[in-house]
Amino acid sequence: MNNEAPASTAALQARIADLEQQLKLSDEGVSRLAERCLGLEQEVQSYLAAHPQNEKHTDSPALLQPTLYFDAGFGFSEKDTLTAPDYEVDELTGVVIATFELPVTARALRLDPGELPCCITNLSFSDDRVLCRPVNGLTLPSDSTLFLDRDPNYLLDGVTHFPAGMKLGVSYHYCPLETLADKPLFNTVLEGLRFCQKTRDSEAQHIAGLNDQIAAQQQAIAALQQQISELHQKNAEAETRRQAYETSLEGVLNSSSWKLTRPLRRLLGLFRH
Repeated sequence: MNNEAPASTAALQARIADLEQQLKLSDEGVSRLAERCLGLEQEVQSYLAAHPQNEKHTDSPALLQPTLYFDAGFGFSEKDTLTAPDYEVDELTGVVIATFELPVTARALRLDPGELPCCITNLSFSDDRVLCRPVNGLTLPSDSTLFLDRDPNYLLDGVTHFPAGMKLGVSYHYCPLETLADKPLFNTVLEGLRFCQKTRDSEAQHIAGLNDQIAAQQQAIAALQQQISELHQKNAEAETRRQAYETSLEGVLNSSSWKLTRPLRRLLGLFRH
């Protein structure tokens, strides 16, 4: 670039005109760039309006932390819960390891592997006697459980009670469904599973209603059978009294006093007529 001053006024004016032209072109480029940025922002806003994004919860450790509920005789409640302060989570494999220590003797336990819909696999406990069953999940092959709704939990049993001071270790592979929410195929399968679960729950409620009706009918039948039994008993008692009366009457008719008073009864019959 030549940094020497122009030799004449004409050259200076030409240089000024050239700079003004470059500035004008630069302003037009900035204006076009601003318009393009505004257009892109409007496109993004339109896309977000048409495709609302769900709030992500997987970044909140409290929603992913395992919690153990214990029933000390008053049922499960939020105040009777344990967390594992030193629980471990492998972010690459999704393996969760936690250890709980019971403060009191418990008659039942409930494990909540976080608060979000998820899939749990390879669930195991340090005590082989402890068994578990999902309360609100779908049992899948290979010891997997799919929880389609929030608040997934397992009921633990297998022993009559869990003593105070007992340390229970638990490990499992945790996969929150939220991490797959942007997969169209997964969402389609998930909606199908949710529909199947709703259908199953509806059928279960219908069956429960039918069972209640059957139980009520059985109670009514039992009451009728009791009434029939009581009527049979009363009928038997009446038959016994009838037979006793007939026996007594036959004894009277065959008695000698009845035979001796026959003429007198005939005479009385004549006076009545």
